[in-house]
Amino acid sequence: MSNSKILIRGGEIIDPRSPFNGQRKDILIEKGKITKIGSRIKAEKKYLIVEAKGCQVTPGLIDLRAQFKDPGKEHKEDIISGAKAAELGGFTGVVLQPTTDPVTQTKSGVHYVRSHSQGVLSSIYTCGAATADLQGDEISEMFDMHSAGAVAFSNGDRPFHNSGVLMRALLYCQSFGGLIMTHSEDKHLAANGSVNESVSTIGTGLKKRPPMAEYIQVEKELNLLRYTGGRLHFSHISTEQSVAAIRKAKKEGLGVSCDVSIWNLVFNDEKVKTFDSNYKLLPPLRMEKDRKALVKGLKDGTIDAIVSDHNPQNIERKKVEFDYAAFGNSSLQTVYSIYNELLSSELDPEQFVQRTSVGPRELLGLERATVDVDNQANIAIFDPKAKWTLNARSSGSKSGNNPFFGNELKGKCIYIQNGDRYAIH
Repeated sequence: MSNSKILIRGGEIIDPRSPFNGQRKDILIEKGKITKIGSRIKAEKKYLIVEAKGCQVTPGLIDLRAQFKDPGKEHKEDIISGAKAAELGGFTGVVLQPTTDPVTQTKSGVHYVRSHSQGVLSSIYTCGAATADLQGDEISEMFDMHSAGAVAFSNGDRPFHNSGVLMRALLYCQSFGGLIMTHSEDKHLAANGSVNESVSTIGTGLKKRPPMAEYIQVEKELNLLRYTGGRLHFSHISTEQSVAAIRKAKKEGLGVSCDVSIWNLVFNDEKVKTFDSNYKLLPPLRMEKDRKALVKGLKDGTIDAIVSDHNPQNIERKKVEFDYAAFGNSSLQTVYSIYNELLSSELDPEQFVQRTSVGPRELLGLERATVDVDNQANIAIFDPKAKWTLNARSSGSKSGNNPFFGNELKGKCIYIQNGDRYAIH
């Protein structure tokens, strides 16, 4: 939708970068640009009025880690359906993993994502493959992909099993300031485990994935970073020990950053006792002490971002025995609702915005999405009291593998704008 003049009335601005942070104000947007912020701005007949009383007006969220499966596995999710889920969730930006078929590992692959995301409201960014075919054996054409617009590089959900390859990738990327994102896990220790190894899961009979598989790899990769320099980002960390190691590395001044999945922030491994395959995630849900350490890491700045870890699957990959089910779920649309219901008592709205909008943009070197006069309108409006049901009608994603599917949720994005494009939900 498009309208040349939009007036947002009475919303509370939640934006650590804005001089209006914490204030209830009217916001006037003209031709996609914020032209005035104040109290009781007079409305003209031609204005589109958006009532935001009782709502939170934030910068548009940006997700550092999502999978849209396009090209190759569009039956799970394509760029259009994934972008719709992002829009409904309040995300004006999404970084896509290279886990497609073929793998996104060339200039043409980056151009494919760009051309197929024309016209969607959310800005779609590409994370290119760090190694050929995501196999971890040789580095990819990262400079070419960077030149084509790739914002980072990763192996998706596969670890760097070869330390020499990660070392060369870190060295190579320094010539253009590239960012390597890593899924840190010792594949031999992780084996084919489905759930965390703990007292909670011992009676389930499910295959175990010990937390040591993650933090041993984190320590090894930090040592490589100490040796090479460069920029290394740890994706979806999940253990107390990983948080402690990264906190120490940041104090040393290393070029290190990290993110955490919304699911690891709100649930522990008690959930897998239900044998609901929607809780089969990578990394797995850990113990309560790990969950609390992750929340603390967000608060003290050790963890830079919260991600959806959106990894939608078709029903045939989920409606099977737990050990045989695919990892991941469809989560992009429900990040705010999950935060609002299950995490807001531990993490205030300003901290949430810092880790879902401000921090991720700084990490990628993107333009700020600050709610301030003379800035482009890149905003989302959330109603924390709005109730809605996640179902086939309300979902933007093709996938229904979310543990809250069919349930009522509290907290919803009611409006989103990215430049001159906007949507009312």
